[in-house]
Amino acid sequence: MKGFFRNTIESSLVVSYFRGPDKSQQSWAESRVLRFIHLIANFPGKLLKAAYNRWRNVFESSMVFRFLGYLADNMHMVIGLALVLFMIVPHHIWRNGYAVAMAVGLTALLFIRLMRKQESVIDTPAIDYSIWLFFASLAVAAATSLFTVDSLKYLVHYIVAFVFLAVIVSAVDSSQKVYMLVKSIAFGTFLTALYGIYQWKVIGIAVDPSTTDLALNPDLGGRVYSTMGNANVYGELLVLTIPFFAAIILNEKTLLRKAAWLAMLAPVLLVLFKTGSRGAWVSVAGAAVVFVFFWNIKFIPVMIVLGLIALQLLPAPIYNRIMTIFRGDQSTDYRGKILASAIPMLKDYWLTGVGLGPGVVSTIFERYKVFGLTKAAHTHVLYLQLWLEAGIAAILTFLLMILRMVRNTFEAMIKKKDPALNNVMFAALSGIAGLLAMGLADHVWFFTRIMQLFWINIAVILVIVRIMNRNKGSELVCGSTTGNAAENAAD
Repeated sequence: MKGFFRNTIESSLVVSYFRGPDKSQQSWAESRVLRFIHLIANFPGKLLKAAYNRWRNVFESSMVFRFLGYLADNMHMVIGLALVLFMIVPHHIWRNGYAVAMAVGLTALLFIRLMRKQESVIDTPAIDYSIWLFFASLAVAAATSLFTVDSLKYLVHYIVAFVFLAVIVSAVDSSQKVYMLVKSIAFGTFLTALYGIYQWKVIGIAVDPSTTDLALNPDLGGRVYSTMGNANVYGELLVLTIPFFAAIILNEKTLLRKAAWLAMLAPVLLVLFKTGSRGAWVSVAGAAVVFVFFWNIKFIPVMIVLGLIALQLLPAPIYNRIMTIFRGDQSTDYRGKILASAIPMLKDYWLTGVGLGPGVVSTIFERYKVFGLTKAAHTHVLYLQLWLEAGIAAILTFLLMILRMVRNTFEAMIKKKDPALNNVMFAALSGIAGLLAMGLADHVWFFTRIMQLFWINIAVILVIVRIMNRNKGSELVCGSTTGNAAENAAD
């Protein structure tokens, strides 16, 4: 009987999809559409290569070009520095134009890399087909929007995210560079935690009645928002990045380095609690469960027991704050009214959406508001917001993309080719899972910095898949060469 159930499970379509060959991605890699995209994306690089080969001496005689060439050769470090700046610049200073400038700068460096390295390309096949479909659906939603100009402007934020993703996938091409990248992300998170502690202990943070129900949480105190300007948004950043600390600690070779990263994690966890974000707390716990599931599923029961024990040891203000999830407060009542208004709107615009951007949705939403609801900036549910903005194609391709990322991670867990890279992949997916859990109760992409950091986690998964596939190809070549040598020796 046991064998029957095991064989039934292993032969099921679901398990076969996760464990079998990735036929859909293989078909996409061989498609004419991807060949055309690859040709267009790399055409400027070919022209630059030709110009560089013809006037190499002129280019290399320039100190500025040589310096830019050095940066292009070390793009993983430049990307890491850009991500640190992306996280640590305070909200009152940050402008979305900075992200655009970073994207333009990284694109310029990538083209210089293409010029100087003959084998370098923009690796379009490494970008999963589901991502191409999702971004295509966003472009269509912007072009067909009820407010086209506003949606096209908002599309720029997604273009920036896609540029970051494409640059990372094309430039980060080794395990060492992946480790450097995720360490930069973790270090940037650590710096935001120090800034949060500075806000809390030195400047002081006043209690904001609009974000804290004082009747239910009288002792919670001011909520740390660090560089994000909003405690919930800062919690979203922490949900995305905290799992990388786990991967780094597991991957470090010496106890001293493990201890150093563990010490850096301590203030991050401290400010996580000081955000007062219930969604972030629950989502980090969920992300931890996802990480442990992929890393070693045997520890799940132990983790659940330790979690239940830790829950009883929490300080009273934090414990009471968590319990308000089940009792409800002003925030849950407000979200309920938004949901009651959004459902009728979805029935009218489920196919195409109203247009990209929360501003477009909030404008049309005014027609559907229930009595007693004031102006709402968004729906407070990521999936509902995305559906209302970009229609059924966007939400379906988004869910497909998430399924594809889970499949890639599950495949890495099964094959266990590179445990250290696997840990980083588990961390990236755990952060994504945590943010998606938060997205059930908030529009976690409302702040574009968080949306763009989400795509950094996606890029990390794609890079690792690319590296593992390349290593797999090398193993096949080596095996074939060894086999041919053995046959020749036998002859």
